[in-house]
Amino acid sequence: MRVPAIWWAILVCVIALILPGCHKGSPANASPTVSISRTPDGLLISGVTVAVFTAAASDANGDPLTMTWDLGDGQTASGASVVHVYARDGVFPVALTVSDSHGGVTTVGSSITVGNLSGRWLLSEGGGRFYERGFDVVQTGSVLGGRPYSEPDKGCLGDLQGRMTSPRTVRFDFRACDGNVVVVDGTATGDLLQIPGTYTHPDGPPQRMVLTRQ
Repeated sequence: MRVPAIWWAILVCVIALILPGCHKGSPANASPTVSISRTPDGLLISGVTVAVFTAAASDANGDPLTMTWDLGDGQTASGASVVHVYARDGVFPVALTVSDSHGGVTTVGSSITVGNLSGRWLLSEGGGRFYERGFDVVQTGSVLGGRPYSEPDKGCLGDLQGRMTSPRTVRFDFRACDGNVVVVDGTATGDLLQIPGTYTHPDGPPQRMVLTRQ
């Protein structure tokens, strides 16, 4: 007697379930593959620099992914891209955790260093044309204060005042001993040790200068 094809199919399925090695389950769930990047490079300035964290993540099974950030300063966020300003100085461990819908979890991390511009900065340029020797800068958030100094100090220099903008742009002015207002513009380097820029007195064109942290 001829066995119908449907019975053969049922018989094969039963054998596959009973005999070892005849049935293979679905492949084990693979955890997501994850990397992170951040702009800008270099040190951040507290209260000023806008840091953008970006995740690149994929899942071998095509599962939807959930991304959670720990920014290291008590703040958390979610999503593939996060914008954050650190309010204080320090070294902060940043961690990104990516999970899929089947229990796969991957965590990657890095550290972020945040500083400020408070301190003594030496004013230098090729011709030695500046009366001021440098500036004692006080940074409070994005606001700059402090005083220029000279050697000897005749006490005629006015306080400096200015602001910073992201990522490391500096602009302040002060009243010089001749009564004119001098403007200093620059951009701090990624290590926060120098500020190349210009020194502008109303009696002349902008002059190139460099502020160097002492």
